[in-house]
Amino acid sequence: MDERPDRPTPILVVSNHGAIVGGGELSLLDLLHGLDRRRWAPGLVVPDDGAVAARGRDLGLPIHVVPLPTLRRPGYATLRSVRALGRLARTTGARLIHANGSRAMMYGGLAGRSMSRPVIWHVRIAESDGVVDRALYALATGVIVTSDAVTRRFCRAAGKVRLVPNGIDLARFAPRAPSPVLRAALGVPSSSPLVLSIGRFVAEKGHRHLLEAAARIERTRPGVHWVLVGAGELEAALWREAQALGLASQVHFTGWRDDVPDVLAVADVFVLPSVNEGFGRVVVEAMAMACPVVATAVGGVPEIVRAGETGVLVPASDPRALADAVR
Repeated sequence: MDERPDRPTPILVVSNHGAIVGGGELSLLDLLHGLDRRRWAPGLVVPDDGAVAARGRDLGLPIHVVPLPTLRRPGYATLRSVRALGRLARTTGARLIHANGSRAMMYGGLAGRSMSRPVIWHVRIAESDGVVDRALYALATGVIVTSDAVTRRFCRAAGKVRLVPNGIDLARFAPRAPSPVLRAALGVPSSSPLVLSIGRFVAEKGHRHLLEAAARIERTRPGVHWVLVGAGELEAALWREAQALGLASQVHFTGWRDDVPDVLAVADVFVLPSVNEGFGRVVVEAMAMACPVVATAVGGVPEIVRAGETGVLVPASDPRALADAVR
């Protein structure tokens, strides 16, 4: 029989971002949702009061706003936030600080060191930050990574590292009948194939290669529609690229959506065109929804997709291979 404490243990969970910028924030919120509240009493720390805080409140969590200024120019604001986080650990009685990302870890690590609190660094990105990684690793009591690809970021010093792949809610991401109303709302005719991609519009997600693949398919298989769910700094440039390729009527930018399972249900193929990918949470979501997957063989993706068995893997930055796989 499990022994549980008389009262749940207070902990602080620090988010890198106040907005939902990708799977890292969604996975953090899933973790907070799944924690046994009889054992743990989490408080959520955010750098600003945005979507992450709003969803945290929906989970019944206490929200604490502590600015996390950029570390490129550390100064008094940096010191002030470290002190504020340390005071928060003391006043809440937090026994542990959990840092979701590198910036959160720098602040959480320094605050934890000053207050003699253990700090867990949750790492979701495979690319190394060099000397910064070594400093954060030294501050961390333990490190959680989401894939073997992320583990290799710490290949020379892996004693503190534990692999815990991202999980998803299989009740939410369960196969269902597609909605013709949603398909129409997305601007896709009922008779047209629908290819879906979900992710931030940043260079590492590879949407430029996806659009080039779409143009190749259009030349041999006209009428395919492409739904791109997400937001980011490259959205305007990608829209211009779609227009230049003659795909303005067939590429649909939807912004971020909360009905991802329903959108996956109307898709004929899901595509992840990433150049870099620490894990690939959205691939797991698509597979759980029984949506065929085409993905690039980068980072942690080959740990999820068995090539030719549970999906099709292609080289990164190769629109021709991507088009062939989708076709």
